Amino acid sequence: MRPARLAFALCWCLVVGALCVTAVAGAPPPEQICGVCGPSTASDAEVTGATDRGVLDIYIDDNGDSRWQARVPVTETAAERYRTNATALEGAVDDAWARYHAADGDVRDVRSSVRGETVVVNYTVTDVANRGVGDSWLIDYFATGTSPTRYEMAADRVTIHTPAGTVVTNHPADATVDDNTVTWAAEGTAGGDFDDQTYVTYGNDGVRGTASGYATLGLEIGPTALVHGVSGGLIPAILLGIVGLAIGRSDFGRDAFDAAALERLIVAVGAVGAGGFLVVGVAATGADPASGAVALAALGVGYALLGSTARRFGAGLETRGLVGLALLATVVAAGGPLLLVGPPVYAFPLCFGAATAFCLPMGYAAERGRFPLALVAVAALAALAPIVALASIAPVSVFGYGPVVYGLLLLPWVGTVAVFGYPLALLGRRLAIGSN
Repeated sequence: MRPARLAFALCWCLVVGALCVTAVAGAPPPEQICGVCGPSTASDAEVTGATDRGVLDIYIDDNGDSRWQARVPVTETAAERYRTNATALEGAVDDAWARYHAADGDVRDVRSSVRGETVVVNYTVTDVANRGVGDSWLIDYFATGTSPTRYEMAADRVTIHTPAGTVVTNHPADATVDDNTVTWAAEGTAGGDFDDQTYVTYGNDGVRGTASGYATLGLEIGPTALVHGVSGGLIPAILLGIVGLAIGRSDFGRDAFDAAALERLIVAVGAVGAGGFLVVGVAATGADPASGAVALAALGVGYALLGSTARRFGAGLETRGLVGLALLATVVAAGGPLLLVGPPVYAFPLCFGAATAFCLPMGYAAERGRFPLALVAVAALAALAPIVALASIAPVSVFGYGPVVYGLLLLPWVGTVAVFGYPLALLGRRLAIGSN
């Protein structure tokens, strides 16, 4: 590497490192979902005599207000003391409140009692849910937007109960939905998983109710998703479009491989990648592979499937047919993890997997001489990948910085598309040559 380039790279690393250190140092501690459960990472407060973290149930009424009920198990001695001494119970609950919790400043009407060997704390929080499209309602109380706020359950379980006669119509991350309840379980970890962009929709059962729920979500997050997708994904989108055009126009290696050799290469890379990600995923968790590893492994399967299918049937499909084949391979790659581990379908592997698959019709279009119209159209379609990926997870930020900084972290994906997309582009060229 030339000295000037090396100096630039070092300076860039120092700047990025300084930004990250500054952001981490200034990041606020996580907020507890359950205010009186614990202890948690950021607080050692708990009800004196507690034997476990406790659980939290949040009951939503017909007006969108809520009653939060925390139940904390305590020792027999502590339970007897609190049962006979209301002042001691009140003091223990006051001391148990975490400094940082989700409902801080909104807590009203706190009432404590003892049931058996459990301290029960009830309090109310207003305006937790708002009316949406049709009969749908939206709980947006836990959605933090671009705020650096993070959540920690600090409880063994958190359950939101929507009003009787309604059902939860979406599927929040890391949660289990059952009729009118949505539950997050800590599964033995200290904090538990509770996403800082959690939305819950509820309303009537059936297809119409579900559609109204997702329409409500779309109206809520759509404008922000569009702004963040474009502003954060613009730079990687431009680079991805340039890479796509370069891949389509380059014929390096075209004469060194025939279609059969390229198929073997693509299938081998896809199979090894799929197996490798699964092995790494199992090794990292010690049990079933993480859903992210399954998603990446599925991309390997889709890559191999696309190479094999295109080799056998792609010659007669023309550019539009190969675009459809690329989309089909992407959908199959996304459907595998959905069936195996359930939602979410991760946006980045899915979108950039599609961009990689589009290199196949790019190579075909370039070899058939259909430049610039067909090649530019497919390259532009691939360039939408970072914009769609960012929009699907918006709002986005990196340690408090905006979507533009987040978009810069996608640049390695552009390189990945170039590396894995080029063999597909060469295969597309060989298919075009064979069809002439």
